[in-house]
Amino acid sequence: MAHNETETRTGVAFWAPMIAASLALFIVVVDSTMMNVAVPTIVKDLNTNVSSVQGVISLYSLIMASLMLVGGKLGAIRGVKKIFIVGIIIYGVGTLVAAISWNITVLAIGWSLLEGIGAAMILPLAFALLVTNYGPREQAIGFGILGGVQASAAAVGPILGGILTTYFTWRLGFAGEVLIAIAILPFTRYIVEKKTAEKGTTLDWTGALLSFVGLFSLVLGLILAGRYGWWDAKRPFMIGDIQANIFGLSPTPILVAFGLALVVAFIHWQIRREKKGQTPLVRMRVLGNWTFLTGVSANVFQSMVITGLLFVLPLYLQSAIGYSAFQSGLAILPFSIATFAVSLGTSSWGERFAPKLLIQIGVVLMALGTFLLYNVISIQITLGEMIIPLGVFGIGMGLLMAHLVNLILSSVNPDDSPEASGVNNAMDQLGNSLGTAVVGSLLMAFFLGNVVSTVLTEAQVESTSQDRAQIVTAWEDARETFTEAERKQFFESLPTEVQQGLDEIADKAVVTAMEDVLLVIVGLLLIMFLLSTFLPKREERKIPLAERVPDVASEEASG
Repeated sequence: MAHNETETRTGVAFWAPMIAASLALFIVVVDSTMMNVAVPTIVKDLNTNVSSVQGVISLYSLIMASLMLVGGKLGAIRGVKKIFIVGIIIYGVGTLVAAISWNITVLAIGWSLLEGIGAAMILPLAFALLVTNYGPREQAIGFGILGGVQASAAAVGPILGGILTTYFTWRLGFAGEVLIAIAILPFTRYIVEKKTAEKGTTLDWTGALLSFVGLFSLVLGLILAGRYGWWDAKRPFMIGDIQANIFGLSPTPILVAFGLALVVAFIHWQIRREKKGQTPLVRMRVLGNWTFLTGVSANVFQSMVITGLLFVLPLYLQSAIGYSAFQSGLAILPFSIATFAVSLGTSSWGERFAPKLLIQIGVVLMALGTFLLYNVISIQITLGEMIIPLGVFGIGMGLLMAHLVNLILSSVNPDDSPEASGVNNAMDQLGNSLGTAVVGSLLMAFFLGNVVSTVLTEAQVESTSQDRAQIVTAWEDARETFTEAERKQFFESLPTEVQQGLDEIADKAVVTAMEDVLLVIVGLLLIMFLLSTFLPKREERKIPLAERVPDVASEEASG
């Protein structure tokens, strides 16, 4: 077995696959959060607009999520090590192009296209590397390390991006990723190669197309929800000069329905290929595995929670409290440290305690941390007040990430680990998109809605919910079209008593909005806890198919 070869090694040679997987996961995840704080500077440097840069960021997520199943399957067919290295090289070239980009088109080619393709190979195979290179105990430790790296990279991203953008240049963020990508390559020589697909297997191109377009539509629909609405169109959706609001609907329900239809078609196509004796993109024994599907579903909610919180908290601290990007990063630091330390320190606990119990304790602690944060949220909140809530949340997150992915992947056959990891990571990206779309849009909707309702109530103006929604949409449009200077000039032109009144209303509204969002996060954690009750108590280690054949033959011979 591959992991037996690894066990004969010591020192760097033994840890090399884990180091390579950790560094690769770090650059992919940190990239998603590091550049969000640099958007205004990128707009200025490349002489473009905010919508274009946000479009580049969204396209990166779209391409990465849509190709995840293909990336996992390529690893199974061509070899986990080989495709992982190809992914690192493509990703490294993409970050180099992004670092030297001179306009928005070049940035999109480097960041969205090349990095997106590279990340779709790296993410599923980083986890599969542990399954193909280590035994069960080392896998558990490795998944704990990867969980800590993943959460820490997401939390460290904003502070790193803030420092680079404020004191140096955003280009150094991409340049640093190039250096890390180069540093990964020497470690890959110690990775044991493993092709888990049957000999002669080719890629299911029809399945690849169905999964790509289906996932692309799903994620795009979720990304557009915040701007255009979840059902009825908040504003016109334009394709060129043509308005495309079918039946007055937002593009979100149409794209989501189309995406779901293609996902159903994809599953039917996979069943058909298996019945014909052809190799599908994802084997039905993976999609029909109840434990795996339950774990993946729980992981989607975990992604929603972590992405949502790490999106709205810095936004609240910077927009409402006036923190800098650097201060926001400091506020999140207790979460980062706790998550990394606990995920690493408790990775071996699964041998003494039921992983299911550890996961459920983690979810409870995350909910407790959210409640503690709810109790201290105010317009004067300090860094010190956030240490305990975010520390408790991080401890829970560390427990969760140390054991959830391990429990998920241990439920499938090791031969299926690349494609199972592809499915899990694709759904993980879906959860990330949902977290930003749902939690992020709710914060702004709650805030603007509270302000409008309070102002209209105090002015004794009667209004329907539709009237208030139209005012909120007009306000959102004004925030996008007016410059900061124009907004400041308009505000200063108002009478002093009106300015003071609006300040008080806005302060109260943003605190209430953040409290409401935190309650939504608690609700998501409750759903996750309910899903966790269906998980098995302990890991269900499967024997690779190749190792079962001799056992069956010997049993038949003895019989």
